[in-house]
Amino acid sequence: MLYFPHFGCRRLPCVRAIVSAGLLVAILGGCGGSSMSASAVKPINGPIEQPVVINLYPNRSADTVPRLVVMATSVGTVPVSMPLIFDTGSAGLTLYAPSIFPSNMVTAAGFIFPSGQTSLSYNGITVTNQQGTRTYGSTDLRAQNGNIGYAQLTFGDGDSQLTTTVMPVFLYFSITDVTSGQPLEVSSFQQGIFGVASTSGSIVLPGSVEPAGGFPACAPETNSTCYVVSVLKYQKYGGSVSAGFMLSPAPIQSCDITTAGSCAPVPMLTIGLSAALKAGFSTVSLPCPPNGYVGPASIAGYPVCQKTVDNTTVTVSGGSVGTITGGAVFDTGTANMQIAIPAGSSFPATVPIGSSVLVTTSSGFTYDYVNTSSDPLATIVNADFNGSTIIGIGYFTTNSLFIDFSSGSEGWK
Repeated sequence: MLYFPHFGCRRLPCVRAIVSAGLLVAILGGCGGSSMSASAVKPINGPIEQPVVINLYPNRSADTVPRLVVMATSVGTVPVSMPLIFDTGSAGLTLYAPSIFPSNMVTAAGFIFPSGQTSLSYNGITVTNQQGTRTYGSTDLRAQNGNIGYAQLTFGDGDSQLTTTVMPVFLYFSITDVTSGQPLEVSSFQQGIFGVASTSGSIVLPGSVEPAGGFPACAPETNSTCYVVSVLKYQKYGGSVSAGFMLSPAPIQSCDITTAGSCAPVPMLTIGLSAALKAGFSTVSLPCPPNGYVGPASIAGYPVCQKTVDNTTVTVSGGSVGTITGGAVFDTGTANMQIAIPAGSSFPATVPIGSSVLVTTSSGFTYDYVNTSSDPLATIVNADFNGSTIIGIGYFTTNSLFIDFSSGSEGWK
């Protein structure tokens, strides 16, 4: 789940210039300081037989909020160098289309289909004429506008790369503010969202009517709103590992992800889980399928599970005192902490700077931090909010998390 500053702006009025595909590749080609180009490393295309470590780039700058970035190095057979937000709060892959396709195929107004054609093919990428939106955020919503496509994605950097199977990709060409309907320009700091949550996400096609059994998974033959799932569910896994991933803690770097060599790679993402990796974690089983979900129970060969961790308690002490119990999402895609307060709760309207915040899951795991005036440990109280509490990226600077797609479980330590 992405909080709105991830769309390139630290505050709502801020906008960034659109960066052309050619310029973006030139700027980011050496990102991370590796002496090897991405194309010099052979991606792993076969099944993962043992855990594979991929570099991420935890970063922030004077113009951007804290976030984790994974680099996309090719889409289909198109070489790219696109920083994507690594997001444990959403599922599915979105990519900024003008950084992949030539200008005679896509503009800020959309894809250009020759008369009579309902799909486009370009270097291993299929683009359908199914145009819709993907919406991100908690209280401030942003919509990506684009078309459903299908392609393989290669991601990582010069140290290690992986390639997915052919998967649904939402190829967006513009972003709008949901409340105002106003367009927002696309930032060079992030060129898409790499969603890895255990749940599903929706690509909404206007005019779709949900059938009794729920909307389907996205597939070339579908022509309505459809579901996508974690990018990492489209990875091949051997019998010696469980499908899923683990994040190890790392501090946020002050650097510019658009400047080659500015941000150092950090080996914090492990894909493919072993029993040894999960040892010592406090674990819960996630509801599969999610509570209230209507749709396919399994997509891409794995169950669709709830991302919200039920019965999570948040306690504030210090300048003010309060306790709530409800659902929480551990979300790398949100730059701060957001406490959801149901209507009628007596929880304080704000959390004073310096207050202690204690998060306790139903498994007994505890995480605590001190509220600060700035991200990633700034705490926002969302009053009368029916969504989930969000444990944002600050958690991932000091603690680990895994999500096991095979067993439908999540763990912390």
